[in-house]
Amino acid sequence: MRGRAAAAPLVVLAVGLQIGCTQVPHDLGDMIGPPQKRFEGEPAHGALAPAPPAPVANALPEPASPARSALRPPVNDLRELIGLERQQLQARLGDPALRRRDAPAEIWQYRSALCVLDLFLYRDGQVVRVTDAELRPRDGRELPAATCLSSL
Repeated sequence: MRGRAAAAPLVVLAVGLQIGCTQVPHDLGDMIGPPQKRFEGEPAHGALAPAPPAPVANALPEPASPARSALRPPVNDLRELIGLERQQLQARLGDPALRRRDAPAEIWQYRSALCVLDLFLYRDGQVVRVTDAELRPRDGRELPAATCLSSL
């Protein structure tokens, strides 16, 4: 008796599936409905959307944000840079955009959208120090030194 009671739901399910499969619409348009308006770039109904690009394994790191690091105190005056050694200068301003050696000088250049800062380093005994600094605005107009320095 137990076997018949368990088989009854399966028979009902099989008959239901068979009936459902035998009813085929005469016009597929009735089943699908009217075409839907799509936005440009949107995949068609039933189409798969394109997958987002996979991350590149050797991608360059994102550029650092323009906000100055909390570890680097802002430079307010060019005189603060005079006398700094290479390591101190790099700790204060980071890596320069350009490093050039014109013996006996070494020129480090920092750039922002507003200005360019050139620092001239010369050997002083065993160390190389900043001996001179020049600021110039990119657009040729007057620019306060503090404004330029804060933009670097």
